[in-house]
Amino acid sequence: MNPTSAQPPRQVLDILCRIRGLIFDCDGVLFDSRAVNRVYYNFILEQLGLPPMDAEAEAYAYMHTVDQALAYLVPEEQLPQAQSLRDHMSYSEFIDRMIPEPGVHALLELLHDQGIRLAINTNRKSSMEMVLERFGMDHLFHPVVTAALVARPKPDPEGLRFILSVWAIPLEAVAYVGDSEVDAQTAHAAGVPFWAYRNPGLPAQLHVDSFHELRHWFLYITGNASGARP
Repeated sequence: MNPTSAQPPRQVLDILCRIRGLIFDCDGVLFDSRAVNRVYYNFILEQLGLPPMDAEAEAYAYMHTVDQALAYLVPEEQLPQAQSLRDHMSYSEFIDRMIPEPGVHALLELLHDQGIRLAINTNRKSSMEMVLERFGMDHLFHPVVTAALVARPKPDPEGLRFILSVWAIPLEAVAYVGDSEVDAQTAHAAGVPFWAYRNPGLPAQLHVDSFHELRHWFLYITGNASGARP
């Protein structure tokens, strides 16, 4: 995608014109949260006398639920202590390390104003509502599906299927925006078109390089962007 182009490619216009609902992953899509994840899990590991995460462990923790991440990072005999530490920690101590992706606020407000339904499907567990409130996004998404609300988190399609049942929108009018193989697998399992955010290596209906550009394209459809069709 060329962020400076005034006119979106025809195939992109055909896709966007059908959209009535967008479902977003949280980490790596709405927010750059690698730094906060690193600090959060390394704090727990330090309290347990364990070394900090390496790159492989960071990547795993970034894509999975907190329970799955702890099971991966911590020896089985120390897992109860790790879970107790987690239960007594407040995510509010770490939340300001999260960084909203460039252009995400403007894109979400535009989509909301255009009447496009917005939802979240994430493997976060208990912190999602706090994050949305802290960054002024809590009025934009419904429903918000977390790992705490489903029996089987991503890559199981349970969360996406729940959102679709609430919305009652045809599959072809919905897309799931994610950044990882787990997200792509989740969309495929649910039969939902997948949009890959800043990850050109993933198989996707659409590859999104920038929320600024995606916002421009939605504006173009409505005739409100520079160079838009009449």
